[in-house]
Amino acid sequence: MVDEAADNVIGRGRFPSGAGGSGPRDPGTEARLSILELAVDEIRTELRGIRVDLAEIKGRLSNTQAGLILAIFAGCLDF
Repeated sequence: MVDEAADNVIGRGRFPSGAGGSGPRDPGTEARLSILELAVDEIRTELRGIRVDLAEIKGRLSNTQAGLILAIFAGCLDF
């Protein structure tokens, strides 16, 4: 019979030894940090582009809504 509680415990040997590093004294920390910083810079750049696109879409939607409202009013006046 397998002890389910023991199976849920994370112990040494369940993950590869180089998976998480060993803190600030780990020689690979600086390299991993540099990679993360580059990734964050890319995300920020893409986010700025998304914000510009979203503002443009919002402006177009506003213009479309205004045009639709005017068209509805104009249609009501014909009756």
